[in-house]
Amino acid sequence: MTLNLLDKIGNWNPQLFREIKGRLKMGNIAIASALSLSGQLLLFMCFKAEIPVAPPPGGYISQITHKFCTSKVIVNAYAYKTICVRDALGNFAINWQYWWLELFVDLSIFSAIVLLVAGTYMLVSDLDKEERRGTLNFIRLSPQSAKTIFLGKILSVPILLYLAAILALPLHLYSGLAAQIPLNEILCFYIAIVASCGLFYSAAMLFGLTTSWLGGFQPWLASATVLFLITVAFNMHSQSDVTDLITFLSPAAVLKLSVIRVINPIVKNSYYELGWLAGSFDKVQWFGLPVGTKLALATTLNFSICATGTYWLWQGWQRRFPNPSATVLSKRQSYLLVVCCQAIFLGFALRSNSTYYGNIGSLLFFNLLMFLALIAALTSDRQSLYDWARYRKQIVPSERKLWRRDPLLDLIWSEKSPAIVAIAINCISLVIILTPLMLLQTSIAIAFVSVILSLNLILIYATIAQLFLLAKNRNQEIWAAGTVACAILLPPLILSMLSLTQEKAPFLWVISTFVSFWFSYSIPVSENTIWLSILSQWTVLVLLNLKLRSHLKIAGESASKALLNS
Repeated sequence: MTLNLLDKIGNWNPQLFREIKGRLKMGNIAIASALSLSGQLLLFMCFKAEIPVAPPPGGYISQITHKFCTSKVIVNAYAYKTICVRDALGNFAINWQYWWLELFVDLSIFSAIVLLVAGTYMLVSDLDKEERRGTLNFIRLSPQSAKTIFLGKILSVPILLYLAAILALPLHLYSGLAAQIPLNEILCFYIAIVASCGLFYSAAMLFGLTTSWLGGFQPWLASATVLFLITVAFNMHSQSDVTDLITFLSPAAVLKLSVIRVINPIVKNSYYELGWLAGSFDKVQWFGLPVGTKLALATTLNFSICATGTYWLWQGWQRRFPNPSATVLSKRQSYLLVVCCQAIFLGFALRSNSTYYGNIGSLLFFNLLMFLALIAALTSDRQSLYDWARYRKQIVPSERKLWRRDPLLDLIWSEKSPAIVAIAINCISLVIILTPLMLLQTSIAIAFVSVILSLNLILIYATIAQLFLLAKNRNQEIWAAGTVACAILLPPLILSMLSLTQEKAPFLWVISTFVSFWFSYSIPVSENTIWLSILSQWTVLVLLNLKLRSHLKIAGESASKALLNS
């Protein structure tokens, strides 16, 4: 029966069969099972050790307080403490619902961290090993499609983690039911964790495929980033802006809502540990919908966001895996991607009961992250740019319509052309999409100027990245990424070290730093400073693009012509 199952798997997905055959060995299965069961036992014993034990009668004078006791004594109008009282047998009466609830929460968080962080590390490390051994090129030559290989890797590389998670299901399910969490809410958490695994594992696959120049540092960087995001998601309180999106990238949103529905009357008036988890999550909204109070809405939103992200990451894998020199996304796809991201961002920024300016700063910061990823996904490498510059007229046949041979339209749609024009179009679409939010602000001019200044810097970053990727240096990707990172981080750092605050040097802050570093309405910026900053940024942008144009012009010359000219 096992052989028949393996044969069916091999016929359906040869990559999955290959990975399972190499990983599901008795030794690996025993180690994964032992680690899962011993971890659950250790966690259970730690919680059992926290249960207060009643001393002998007369062995204490003062009252004993403990979070798992049941008798409530009001401290003030906002809090109370629980005092341990004896039951009929002389033992302390324990609030077992709260005990099981804490065990459920800790087991949920620990399981999410292990699945997401360790799974990301395993996937990126596996791709790195395949790349170094040369077997990844062998897989590319196989008749399997990129979709088959993608699914095979995601389903098989972390398969031992899946086994460990399955072994933890009985304790997790029982602790949730014992904490009086309905079964449907526990199942919603499972849906959320599956959706999050799909998102982060897809990101790990694409990251491992496109950053081979990082070498063995890849898996550590990817897993550390995921750990940071998960930690922030479980610990952050609602900020009533776009930062609430981080919670919905992980199962934290569904877990928080499930916990709030059980302990809401307790946590609001106590000092106990689960208060940080509940936080102010009930204030979270998405286009005015109360996703912070409705479990069905929260689960649907979590699944939709993760599914959207997984889809785009999958598109990048399908383009990049067969052809390592191709860009991660086409320019046509980037235009739709920006619209999808803005629909998600605006959902958290547009709130029915909020019109304050903080939304603009956080919204532009998230758009900066999106555009940095877009720059990395659209910027062509040196060889592709040389091919485009030299053979552009041959790439678009002369019999095509005139508009298909237009140089500007070629910059908008062509696969190998520079990405500056496409990113500029995405910036224009961003301004159009952000108009509804700007209309909600008290000062439309400040919001609009902030968007223009931010988009100018994004275009400057994109041009810098394209120039470095066109250079003849080794490791152009490292130089491009490092230079853009320095352009973002060094100006505010240097200005702060020189004690040049926003009041002392508003022009330097506005012209060189992204909006999130100086966006403050308590600091007035004159109209002349703003216009001078915009003109200065445009000047820098024009000079950089003239430099890029000259490089492309030289690249477009034939080798024989360059030799004769020399």
